[in-house]
Amino acid sequence: MKEYISRLNSSGKKNTFIFWWVLRALMLFVFVAGLFNSDTTLTYQIHSFLCFAGSFLWELSMAMPKRSIFRLIPPSVHTAINAGLAISSVAGVYFNLYYSTVFFDPAIQAYFSFVAVLYGYEIAYALIKKEHFAATKAMVYFVAFGISFICFNAWELGEFFSDQLVGHLTGRAGNAQFWSVAVSEGTARAKSVIPPLVSERKPLMDLMCDIIVHNLSAFAALIFINLCPYRLRGKYKYNAEYGNNLISVKGIAAGKRISGFFRRLKYNCTTRTYVFWWIIRLAMVGLFIKSLFDEPFKPVISVEILMNLSIMFVWELCMLMPKWTVFQYIQPLMQTAIIVVDFIAVITAYLFNFYYEVRLWDSFLHFGCGFGLVFLGYEFTCALIKKEKKTASLSMIILASAGFSFMCATMWEIFEFSGDQIIGLITGEVASSQFWSYTRLIGTDKMQTIFEYFDIGRYPIMDTMGDIVMNVSGAIISTLLLRLYPYRHKGRFKLDFVIPKEDMINETAEC
Repeated sequence: MKEYISRLNSSGKKNTFIFWWVLRALMLFVFVAGLFNSDTTLTYQIHSFLCFAGSFLWELSMAMPKRSIFRLIPPSVHTAINAGLAISSVAGVYFNLYYSTVFFDPAIQAYFSFVAVLYGYEIAYALIKKEHFAATKAMVYFVAFGISFICFNAWELGEFFSDQLVGHLTGRAGNAQFWSVAVSEGTARAKSVIPPLVSERKPLMDLMCDIIVHNLSAFAALIFINLCPYRLRGKYKYNAEYGNNLISVKGIAAGKRISGFFRRLKYNCTTRTYVFWWIIRLAMVGLFIKSLFDEPFKPVISVEILMNLSIMFVWELCMLMPKWTVFQYIQPLMQTAIIVVDFIAVITAYLFNFYYEVRLWDSFLHFGCGFGLVFLGYEFTCALIKKEKKTASLSMIILASAGFSFMCATMWEIFEFSGDQIIGLITGEVASSQFWSYTRLIGTDKMQTIFEYFDIGRYPIMDTMGDIVMNVSGAIISTLLLRLYPYRHKGRFKLDFVIPKEDMINETAEC
């Protein structure tokens, strides 16, 4: 205990601790005041308590074992986190800004998404200090961006399971994700930042707005640390780039844009792989043509097949990118995996109607995607290493791979949502990629969801939240497997990750 107190005193400044405790006192006041206010809902009570408990994250990190990277995270990031928690608790709960203004919740989401990238940035440099391993700025940014998506998914899962807990305790789910039209009626929350095409779809809009805002804010934070990489400057400077650490990389065909493009296609992929791709692509074209002659004709299905077909050309698009980008180093294995999963998803949905006839089919696919995307992230990270001709620690590589999975899974939800919106505007018929319509699903297995929704009005968000839960579950399992067997570090696939001793930084990781 004495060592722990000494560590707190040596790692933080007195003024910082005073500021934190002022914020904690305000959050504790909000929580206690809610206990004596009959109008305060259980959802808000849980929210205010979690904000107060979350403000002790830095003290908890200081109690971690000596080998933990969290002991290397500076208190400045936690100051930003505590300030956001206090604003959420005091302004959002006590002054009820979550309901009195429609833009408060997106603003809080944007703030925390921005801070999450900075937190990921600090974790990346903590890994550099702890493991004495080189990493290029590109790898650091990739890790920071990926960690922000891990944090975002954890945030949404926290809100979701908080609502579930309230539902099990009271019989009616909480409203942390603003699903209830009835509760928000007469308040600013009755409106959505993104207008729903039909009123029944409104409960989904808050969740999708959070996802979109997170992406925009995370990109803004990434631009910020690129313009102001403070960990490479002044007293905060860490030596992130040192030594050549060259690995054996086969050259990629050079030349003019078009001729070089075809040479890259020939050099980087085998003929039988192309044959396999085009068999599936032509099958997809056949499904698209068939959908045009279906009776009755459903334009929604045709547009969805066409959108899925376009995803099957991602690798060729990567090869068309300029040679200074990382995309030219992407292995064709990534496209093979995308094509197979995409084709299975379309054929089982269109020809066999598995999405409606098999209750857990969609959940199974999302679990598989979360699982596989970690390995695709691993391939992307290794491509980045090849391009930079430098390396990073295995811990950083696997963390970036997991972040890549969370990022892609989140962007897929945006893709589904955008597809529904675009199809609705074009055809006048709102698509149901995210299964928001309870009335459309009466009599099918999709009426039952993985988690209890407690209220029909909450049904529209259950499919998307179920997808997120399954994506996260698959990603966690594959991350553990990849940690046990990082195949790019073994056997004939092995890259040379050995760093000469003279290239290692001299400073010792802080305790």
